Amino acid sequence: MNNSLNYYSSLLQNNKTLVDVEYWQTVQSLYTNKKPKESTIALLRYTNPIMFEKYGNTEKTYFEIPHGSIFLKIKITDEVFSVEAPFLELPKENVVPLLRHVAEINFYPLNLPNITLKENQLVFEYMCPIETAEPYKIWDVLYEICTDGDTYDDKFIRQFKAKRIYEPKIQRFSEDELQEKYEILIKIIDEAINYINYFYSKRWDYFCWDIVAISLFKIDHHIVPQGNLRIILEEEINYQMKTKDPHQKRVSSALAFFEKIKNTPVNEIKDDIYMIETFISPRRRATYDTLVNAMKETYTRATSEYTKKDDIACTISVLYIYFYTLYYYNFEDKYLNEIINALKQSSGKPWTEAATILYLSLQRIMLNTVPEVSTSQNNTKQENKKGNFFSKLFGK
Repeated sequence: MNNSLNYYSSLLQNNKTLVDVEYWQTVQSLYTNKKPKESTIALLRYTNPIMFEKYGNTEKTYFEIPHGSIFLKIKITDEVFSVEAPFLELPKENVVPLLRHVAEINFYPLNLPNITLKENQLVFEYMCPIETAEPYKIWDVLYEICTDGDTYDDKFIRQFKAKRIYEPKIQRFSEDELQEKYEILIKIIDEAINYINYFYSKRWDYFCWDIVAISLFKIDHHIVPQGNLRIILEEEINYQMKTKDPHQKRVSSALAFFEKIKNTPVNEIKDDIYMIETFISPRRRATYDTLVNAMKETYTRATSEYTKKDDIACTISVLYIYFYTLYYYNFEDKYLNEIINALKQSSGKPWTEAATILYLSLQRIMLNTVPEVSTSQNNTKQENKKGNFFSKLFGK
């Protein structure tokens, strides 16, 4: 236990951004200038430019966009914005408890859209006059439908025997790739258990929960699970991040979760490891200021720990905030590269060396001295081409 935790490459580069965050200003400007229809079209392009081109009609006023196991049908006219997303088909049994649960969801967490019953299908719906299609509101509508659709589809299928209406577009991996990812999953869990036991033996209990959080985030980052594995992982992360339970109870919960994963048949785990086509990332888009606000408290603490040569504490502090931001946010590629490179370089290194690598990396982010990524010019050219397309579309 003389070295820092290990880093394993992610199955997906799931924090990479698809669009230039500056384009959001175009979206807002169009709405401010009384062009709500054009603003809404631009918002869809901002959200996912690849799917915008792939699944829209020629006028970019009607879209049928897949997201996991739901299918968003989006209409933009001179009068209204509407979205409809068929969700699940009712089962033959357990209908009443399922509908009761749907009614609860319509109160919370859903805010703007609702799940309605159409014949034998549950459908997400939302409609508003085009004049009121304010960009932040429409983004939230789409985000809620996609993230809650992802959250509850597998849950309702497992719990109530509901049926999918639309089969998600997925990409399976080879058996060798699946075996590699499964072995990484077990390594992350075993490493977490070993470090927790070690810190408890040293009476350094205050490090144990940090190891729990880091390890749960690492599973998401490295494995990118789907299906039931994703559901139970998110449930454990939500519990850990929101509960006010005592420290020891939270650590015990995580240890039980780790053991549950280790005792799950290997094939069940592998069945939940695949790539899936999605429209909106569950991670919120973070500007540089958002990152700084998320990291500033940790930076203050890590600065003190680094100055005092408290290498273990400094390393764990930075590991926590790095994996925390990877779990909750999408952000500019240069900051993603900075974080990933620091995690790779500090992986398995002695505590002193790891602390130096991680702290100096965090310092570069906080002082905004992170170098630009080498592909930035190519990205700019691509964005300019997209901008030219929209100039034609909007007659500018």
